[in-house]
Amino acid sequence: MLFVLAGLVLVVLIALYRRERQQRRRQRSQVFAPAYDLFDSYRVEQSGVEFPVLSGRYRGHAFLIDTVIDTMTFRKLPVLWLRVSLLTPIEGIATTDIMVRVQNTEFYGPGNDLPFQLSVPSDWPPGSVVKTADPAQAPAIDLLRRHLDFFAADQAKEILVTPKGVRLVGLLDQGRRPEYLVMRAADFRESQVSAILLRDIMDRCIALAEDLGTVSKATSRVQGNQA
Repeated sequence: MLFVLAGLVLVVLIALYRRERQQRRRQRSQVFAPAYDLFDSYRVEQSGVEFPVLSGRYRGHAFLIDTVIDTMTFRKLPVLWLRVSLLTPIEGIATTDIMVRVQNTEFYGPGNDLPFQLSVPSDWPPGSVVKTADPAQAPAIDLLRRHLDFFAADQAKEILVTPKGVRLVGLLDQGRRPEYLVMRAADFRESQVSAILLRDIMDRCIALAEDLGTVSKATSRVQGNQA
């Protein structure tokens, strides 16, 4: 009898576990749903219960949008970062990372792996850190300054420039204290990206890439004239 009862309990637990996973997958799959209408075309891919990845075209540009769960922040609740990447080649630009409120736990950004740190003016956001792969090919400080209003929002975290495009990172959600303190759970299953927020970030990506592209083309013309 005890074996039968134990077997029934096990079956119930497995059923509950599967139902919970299905519910989590379904809820997380909707993280980008409010913003689908922004895109000319898009594809959403999801692996298991992970948050999905959205690839799509907005204003004729290719974007890759995903999220990162961060539990590394010391003595703080886990957070969910939104990463918006514009995929476009930018010639003559070294990978350069601008991050604010740096805690040296930002595993989702390349800053810790970039060898050179640039000095920044005193009027930049407090705690700004700029690191690059090559100071000679890093974007000009004056050019970057034109896009620093992104950091006016407390949620904004990172501006990344690479030869393959640009990426902006900001806070999407924060873990709930009771869940995290009691169960150490960083669920975020109710999180969704608003269309207004995503449109603003994608527009900023395009403006930055166009700014960088204009400078890159101008530099190429000057070098060509000198040759």
